[in-house]
Amino acid sequence: MSSETIRVGIIGTGSRGITCIGRQIAEQSSELNITITAFCNRTESRMQIALDELNEVAEKAGNDTFSPSFYSKPIDLIKDEEVDLVVITSPTAAHAEATVPALQAGKKVYLDKPIAHTLEDSVAIREAEVKSGGPMIMGFTRRYETPWIKLHEIVSSGKIGDLKMMMIRAVLPYSFYFQTWHRSRAVSGGALNDKGSHYTDVFNWFANGGRATRVNAFGGRNVFIEEEDAPEFCSTCDRDCPYRASEAMPDTQDQMKGAVDKSYESETDPAKRKDNCVYKSGADIFDHASIHYQYDNGIIANIFYNVYGPQADDEETLELVGTKGRIILTRLRGEIDIVTDYGEKSHEVVHCKSDDFESSHFGADKKLVQEIADFARSGKSPVDGWHGMEATRMILGAMKSIDDGGETVVMADLLDGPSN
Repeated sequence: MSSETIRVGIIGTGSRGITCIGRQIAEQSSELNITITAFCNRTESRMQIALDELNEVAEKAGNDTFSPSFYSKPIDLIKDEEVDLVVITSPTAAHAEATVPALQAGKKVYLDKPIAHTLEDSVAIREAEVKSGGPMIMGFTRRYETPWIKLHEIVSSGKIGDLKMMMIRAVLPYSFYFQTWHRSRAVSGGALNDKGSHYTDVFNWFANGGRATRVNAFGGRNVFIEEEDAPEFCSTCDRDCPYRASEAMPDTQDQMKGAVDKSYESETDPAKRKDNCVYKSGADIFDHASIHYQYDNGIIANIFYNVYGPQADDEETLELVGTKGRIILTRLRGEIDIVTDYGEKSHEVVHCKSDDFESSHFGADKKLVQEIADFARSGKSPVDGWHGMEATRMILGAMKSIDDGGETVVMADLLDGPSN
């Protein structure tokens, strides 16, 4: 495939598959020699909506439009001989049913984070990857964002000495986790898994080969608490509510679409809606947590997290402390604040937004699609299934600790899969 067109099939034509990955393929298709030849979604009408959107993007970019085959079952797309690489962006609980057979069929696979909703599915995917003889590529966007890449280079250079402590502060306006299918652990593995797996992957990336050995955590629900008279959906409610789906997540830079897509308005199944009331019964996920990890190389890492925060430019930060200094990355600003040499006249602020910072996921999706194209041709993955499995193991270990009242969980006691 070194010079041939890469033919992509997308399983899950929702926001991540289309708004992020699909749009970037449409914009870069000529440059990268990549095209889309198949869609799979449980609702056929949404495949047509997705196709119309991507073809509009392709035309605007001066690229050829797409005419993919439509499938309702992942296995049928996987069997399509016109598909070289399978992009899997379906709900988390459906990852294994698509990823395992795709790997077994010898397809190249891109899998969105988190790898799965359970340890069993995470390990099954990792085992299938190892048996396939080649890696897949995971969608941990921080690894493709310019400021985070720059930060990793700075830390690796030894500028702050030996890394000893890490903390991610995530105070997020992400009430949509209680409004979509993410509200059920059986489908998502929890909001912590969906968002927090990004953070545990970052910890593992910066830990330089270290592996978490223990975790304890506290968390639960203290804002999105069930109310007996809660309405079913935002569309049937006349309350003055700051978490109304159409307003709580407007068209922001990170999530290019708001929480409500017009194609969902007629759905009667709550699992398919994007405007479930945040206060209605049935959700079993957490809205906040404080998580603490101990690594085998002595590093300590912490996640300070909630999903009812205000919209602000410091919603997500990463702080690293070494033996000679500290660094704070502020994601929404594309800014790195550095103090080195034990604080003696060594304060600097590095602004490192890429030219594509205003595109989805702060430019990460554009670079990610470039990495996907390279992966499809070379078979080399910058982030494979082991990283996905380990990130989710760490989050599910933290969730077990929360469920057990904060008791320390030994990571070695959790189900594990083949290592790298």
